[in-house]
Amino acid sequence: MDTSLVFLILIGVTLSFFAIRNGKNSDLFTFAFLFPAVTVAFVLVEFSDFVLNAGGLFTIYNDAGVITVALFMIASCSLLALVGHGLGSRGATQFRTAPRGLEPPSERDVRYMHTASIVLGAMSFIAFLALASLGGGLQQYIFQSGGYAIEWRGLPVYLIFIVRLCYASIVIQLWLWVRTKRNRHLRWAMIFAIIPLINILFIFRRSEVVKLGIFVGYFLTNYRYISIGRVPALAGLVGMYGVFKIFPLLRNEAGKQLGMDELVTNAMNRDTYEDSEIGSGLLRIYQSMESGAFEYGAIFYNAIIQQFVPAGLVGAQTKAALLLPTLENQSTTFSAYLYYVSPMGFAQAYQQFWLLGGLIFFALGYFMARLERDRFFNRRQEIFLVLMIPPAVITVSADLALFVPQLITYLVIVLLCVPRERKQAAPARARRPRFAG
Repeated sequence: MDTSLVFLILIGVTLSFFAIRNGKNSDLFTFAFLFPAVTVAFVLVEFSDFVLNAGGLFTIYNDAGVITVALFMIASCSLLALVGHGLGSRGATQFRTAPRGLEPPSERDVRYMHTASIVLGAMSFIAFLALASLGGGLQQYIFQSGGYAIEWRGLPVYLIFIVRLCYASIVIQLWLWVRTKRNRHLRWAMIFAIIPLINILFIFRRSEVVKLGIFVGYFLTNYRYISIGRVPALAGLVGMYGVFKIFPLLRNEAGKQLGMDELVTNAMNRDTYEDSEIGSGLLRIYQSMESGAFEYGAIFYNAIIQQFVPAGLVGAQTKAALLLPTLENQSTTFSAYLYYVSPMGFAQAYQQFWLLGGLIFFALGYFMARLERDRFFNRRQEIFLVLMIPPAVITVSADLALFVPQLITYLVIVLLCVPRERKQAAPARARRPRFAG
């Protein structure tokens, strides 16, 4: 057995222990379960496939030392994230689920949050229709993969930014539903979920499955006390892995004509690993190792500039001048939106701060743990937490740079749309959840 595969198994067993330990009921929708589970399912499984089947490409990267560095980064990023989460969870009384008898929000606050949610939802629907018009009309955009023909720069980037405000609308309405016990808020949440459901059922966007699942699961298990065992949780992860493999094949008309057996076969077979997500991550590590160049956090700064500084207002040259230099993938193109390939957060962490890149994930785990503390007694904190769980748990396997713009966006939305409340006193007794640390 190859040494690389042995290390992958050791990392997988360690992370699986933490995931299984927290893999039940409301703990399923915490960072302590989701982060190691996602890392095992969407990084380690793919990496094992690469080690076993990539052939010559694996040999090249192995001889160059890239595989060793990648394994170290996966281990350090994932374990430091859990250590940070464990340290951030210490020293405070916390609840597995929402305690009974919480004071409901005032009618004034309910009206304010409800109205703000509707405004955000309306903006999302308008932006969605505008985006569909750029993709050839609503019918072509939804049913004929029109969205994948759009050039994602300029106006479409800002439209998709506005479309994603519907997530805040959904979470606010779900929070109002469980705290007021009024079903009209659930109906509003279902209305605002139309856009994500379209993206899942017809446009085959994988991230929407994760977000909707976490949003709904969090409130059902924490407030409706729905029980979910470890076996259903494992089945859900297997299903998500299938979704992540199959959905890209359904983004064109040829893929939609395939039967299920052919879809599964094509999803599991790969002609080349150069344009795989692991291939993308390894290339990034290789570039930094060969050049000795690192970005020192430039991707986070550039992500903020790209998202919040419109070239139409400041000029394309001015915006370009504001960006910091970064390492570019010149050998292979990974940016095709139709078959979007994640840059892999563990590789980006190496590009930023060498072997110390795992400290980014330590800070991430600590940050999420602090959000989880006393969340049931601070509505802003809880709504912000729920919105941030999806981008946080996929950072090791997805684009690490996107976390910062989403954090800023949701923070501003929560501050504007969720009124501050008088802090409630927590009950004296509480059971501590089993956090990863």
